[in-house]
Amino acid sequence: MHTTYIRHIAICAVLAAACGASAQSWTNAGGTQGRNGQTPAFGPAELTTPLWSGGRSSIIAWQPVIDSAGVYLVRQTGFPPESTASPVVCMEVATGAERWSVNIPANSGDWTTWVAGVSNGQVYASRSGNGASVSAKLYALAATTGAMVWPTGSQDLIDAGAYDGVVFADNGDPVIASFRSIKRIRATDGTTAWTAARVASVSGNSGGAIGGNAIYVADAASGGQVIKKFDLTTGAFLYQSPVMAGFLVQNTPMVSPDGTIYLSRVQNNQAVDFFFAIDDSGSAMTIRWSMPAGYSTSSEFAVGIDNSVYMWASGGFIERRAAADGALISQTAAPIPADFAAPRMAVDAAGRLFFSNGAFSNGRFYSFNPDLTERWSIAVPNVNIGAPAIALDGTLVIAGVGTNVFALRTEQPPTCGTADFDGDGDTGTDADIEAFFACLGGNCCATCFPGGSDFDGDGDSGTDADIEAFFRVLAGGNC
Repeated sequence: MHTTYIRHIAICAVLAAACGASAQSWTNAGGTQGRNGQTPAFGPAELTTPLWSGGRSSIIAWQPVIDSAGVYLVRQTGFPPESTASPVVCMEVATGAERWSVNIPANSGDWTTWVAGVSNGQVYASRSGNGASVSAKLYALAATTGAMVWPTGSQDLIDAGAYDGVVFADNGDPVIASFRSIKRIRATDGTTAWTAARVASVSGNSGGAIGGNAIYVADAASGGQVIKKFDLTTGAFLYQSPVMAGFLVQNTPMVSPDGTIYLSRVQNNQAVDFFFAIDDSGSAMTIRWSMPAGYSTSSEFAVGIDNSVYMWASGGFIERRAAADGALISQTAAPIPADFAAPRMAVDAAGRLFFSNGAFSNGRFYSFNPDLTERWSIAVPNVNIGAPAIALDGTLVIAGVGTNVFALRTEQPPTCGTADFDGDGDTGTDADIEAFFACLGGNCCATCFPGGSDFDGDGDSGTDADIEAFFRVLAGGNC
């Protein structure tokens, strides 16, 4: 018992540290500030009748973002120059009912509206973009009402767009990586905290990812591409990775909870198309490993709850690889059709993968077990970047074209209720710890653990996956 106790307490500590930082809703493209697709929520286990469906119509599927106040998305009504508005719409997570809609101010030549993300009760949107050819103000809206927090918009214009996305500093400041610059804008008033110069290889897919007190971007360099690291507080350039061969990249980096930086550096040339894992020692970056990758653009990949990584591989397969050395753990049984591959991924608290192929005529959304056996899938024509987005209660929102907006949710697995595991009125004692592990052994307190020890909801009990799922929920604040 003593050895098991020590091992499980170690698991608890690791998961609490990893999940505590990611206990949030789907705030931006990639879900987290590392853009690593992880959520402490349990997504829908099965394909059921939608929790709700419908809403305003849109000609293009754009990324929804979620916080405790609602789902925020753009429903585009026309192509620029637009004769009518393309509003930012807030919908209820539970019902799909519209709470508010706001038209972002437009000047002649502005692009269509895009939602950058939501943080600390503020939703960010702009009419910039079109491959960095259109500069416009960034606006902050109150998440609960849609009221303008910065009535005249940001101090500086931005030229980022929906495929770049944004990330947020811990205090809620949006950090916007675009074609030739990175800007940190103060959430309080829209003024610019700092601007840093950078040189992306292509416009429109130039976003960054936060890890620790740094933002990482993929930039052009002699002979190929590098990952550059900038200080998040000051914007100062720190150092860069070794060169990765290839003249462009149209995917953003992501940062794993374990600190690994990943980049799918592809250009539809098998000789130089590789998925890279990069180490950052705090003073230099080195390439840990690289594996052949499939071509994709505007993609967001994901890290598993064991720090393994999911990538888009040659031939249309999804592969799961070990963080340490890139060894293949599993892959999908068959290629995934996609007339245009823009894969976007999420991993839930049970380790399940949620996957959009980003395609148009054969757009489809999937759910896989951690070993990449398929659980379910559903056709979503022209899905583009309209999924996934997962709320903390496990509601998965998918935004297609037309009025094809819907939410899926299934009954969540039982969790602990309180930390009084032995039901004696106090918490955090040795007796509580013993009661928890007794439950894992099959002797559950009916009041404390009404669902038994199947914490990941997969039908079996007392496994390491149940332990990990339990502590992920505990660390996420849902217990």
